Amino acid sequence: MEQVVIIQDKNEIEVVLQQSKQFGLVKISTYSYRNFKEEVHLGFLKGCIVLMKSRALSEFIPLIMRIRRITEVPIILLVDTYDSYEAAICIEAGADEYVKYPIHPRDLSARIKAVMRRCYNEKFEEDRETVLKLGDISIYLDREEIYRNKMRIELNGREYSILLYLIKKAGIIVTREELMEVISVFKNKRLIDIYIHGLRTKIEELPNFPKYIKTIKGKGYRFETVYIS
Repeated sequence: MEQVVIIQDKNEIEVVLQQSKQFGLVKISTYSYRNFKEEVHLGFLKGCIVLMKSRALSEFIPLIMRIRRITEVPIILLVDTYDSYEAAICIEAGADEYVKYPIHPRDLSARIKAVMRRCYNEKFEEDRETVLKLGDISIYLDREEIYRNKMRIELNGREYSILLYLIKKAGIIVTREELMEVISVFKNKRLIDIYIHGLRTKIEELPNFPKYIKTIKGKGYRFETVYIS
């Protein structure tokens, strides 16, 4: 059963939701800000989180960020005054919706259903794809897209081919000559070093101290298997 977790200082939102017949099969759990412990209450949550903003933004944003570190379930914020600047900050912190309250029960329930449907449809599509997890790097092989910490990385065709070949040979030293064949370059071995440098700049947190693509002096390169999962 899907669950709606409500965090509020006053018991308002639960009453509003219970007026909607759509929530007969959805469990509603309500917590005050004082009693809410995200590590305990969100561990296995599948559903939606509704927050009633009744505190200063400086207290509110850290809560959103802590929740987002634990779970990817959608977060809807209810605010008494709409502020576009504040909305942008909250969404950047990890919120999915920023909505003025009071709101009609039917409208609130529709928003909750919509964000849950969108979230879990996206998760289903992601699960159907072939995804390589390399530490903080995710490679979506079906669409040839690469993300680092959920931010997309733009690789050119040769960089992408070299990276996939290194991963395929993970733990094994790959020579420059092998990589030249991969990208159909047959004259200048130094081009491989240029492409490796470009790859490191894009995928490594510290390009000068790479953790993924290691240089094996006098032999070539090796992709570290410890980061493959």
